Amino acid sequence: MTHFTVAASERTFTKLFEKVRDNVSESTSGSHDLGAFSVSYNAGFHLEGGSLNLNNNGTVEVSELDIVYDPLDINFGIDLPKICVGGWCILPTPWGCAIRLPRICVFSSNPDIILPIDIGGLVESEISGAFALKLQHYVDPARTPGMTDLDAELAGIPNLLRVFLDPVWLDIDLIDISDTIGNILDAAIDNVVDGLLGWLPRWARDLIKAILGPIVDLIRFILDIGDDIDEWLSSLLGTSLGLLDFALTYVADYFAQKYPVYWIENPYPILEAENSLIPVKIPLESPNVQVNNNEFILTCDIGA
Repeated sequence: MTHFTVAASERTFTKLFEKVRDNVSESTSGSHDLGAFSVSYNAGFHLEGGSLNLNNNGTVEVSELDIVYDPLDINFGIDLPKICVGGWCILPTPWGCAIRLPRICVFSSNPDIILPIDIGGLVESEISGAFALKLQHYVDPARTPGMTDLDAELAGIPNLLRVFLDPVWLDIDLIDISDTIGNILDAAIDNVVDGLLGWLPRWARDLIKAILGPIVDLIRFILDIGDDIDEWLSSLLGTSLGLLDFALTYVADYFAQKYPVYWIENPYPILEAENSLIPVKIPLESPNVQVNNNEFILTCDIGA
């Protein structure tokens, strides 16, 4: 016979889930050499939204949980072909050249261009999945081996019975890229190119542009940006940088072992300490947790 039962409606359990969701916040950074260009990034993300359903098969289903990236700073290192202009002789003599045009070389560094793009808040991805409930008996690391349950209670570090959401399956999709990102990228390329060539005399700028053609188009070619910037950015973030996999793994680990959706003390307090009386606690044994379409249920037996 079950002696102890805790139940929460789907609406109440959703509130418990939202508390866990709102505590998710993580950041990451890294760099990768992608051949024609290199890229470094600094990203942070948190969770918003999402809907939750309790199922008769014992799972908790979560749909459309938004991952909002902010910041999301990407720096592209681009290596352009070296171009030298000038140096031609304009006054030859039998003894050599008396006067030459100045020789100017550009794009001799590696990378030649560092292109920073700040797209924080303009990219969102979405997680959906199903979770099973997992029970864990937790002993606070601050509790020493010689402590009794009463000692731990008085020290504020009691043992806990914790319930985690253990992923059965999860799926992540990049679902929203702001239409302004293409304009931001093109403007950034224009600004960098203008600044890179701005120190050159007009004749040199005109000649380099004539040799290279539209430099903006050249940079877009090196970055391998196709007609669909959404598809290009999705591939960069998801495949090349692995940001989506990092976010998915972090969220899965967070729900499964870092932050419980529910917990109670074990032994469970039924009377608080008062005056000279010590608190009264009862041990909970044989815990079991389940969900159905209507509610979350935790049951235990009271130990002798």
